[in-house]
Amino acid sequence: MKKHRYHGFLRKYKNVYLYIAVLVFCGSLMGLFLSSFINLSDIQQLSSFLTTIDAGVEKYDYFISQFFLGILFILFVFLLGTSFIGIPLISLVIFTKGVQIGFSCALFILTYEWKGILGILLALIPQVLFDLMFTFLIAASAIQLSMYIIYSTTNRERLDYKRLLNSILNDIFLCFIIVLIGSYLKSTIGIECIRLFNLL
Repeated sequence: MKKHRYHGFLRKYKNVYLYIAVLVFCGSLMGLFLSSFINLSDIQQLSSFLTTIDAGVEKYDYFISQFFLGILFILFVFLLGTSFIGIPLISLVIFTKGVQIGFSCALFILTYEWKGILGILLALIPQVLFDLMFTFLIAASAIQLSMYIIYSTTNRERLDYKRLLNSILNDIFLCFIIVLIGSYLKSTIGIECIRLFNLL
């Protein structure tokens, strides 16, 4: 009977990516709403950021900063998953990611008007794509870990933590690979896309 409940519990995680996608989507809508409060300084900051990269940012320094930030984010989300309140905290982090994406899209449109759509395609999406990939993966693993802790505590049932730990370590390793590849592409192709956008 316990084995049956155990497998039923695992089946619940098939929808975790959908849950994360909904959080990102809702966060993006909130970001679009908050864009109504964008002021002139926000527009100037975006323009200044793109100009700074175009002016000759060191690709190696940009790669190191992106890689370091990605690793910190992965470890932070994983640590949240080790707590009883990990799920709402992780949800807040994912929702905030969505807010940033929605706000950035709106900022591009408000700053560059119709050219901003091209800016989103060339400058924003290459920067965000890999971030979302490892965000989805580590968030799903961390949520699963937090739910394991809650489930085993409330039901006083010993679960297979060894199998869970192996799964999470594999996910973390894969996230590190994604961060490494994404940081390299953002510091090479991503920067060139931003420079191309500035030339248009």
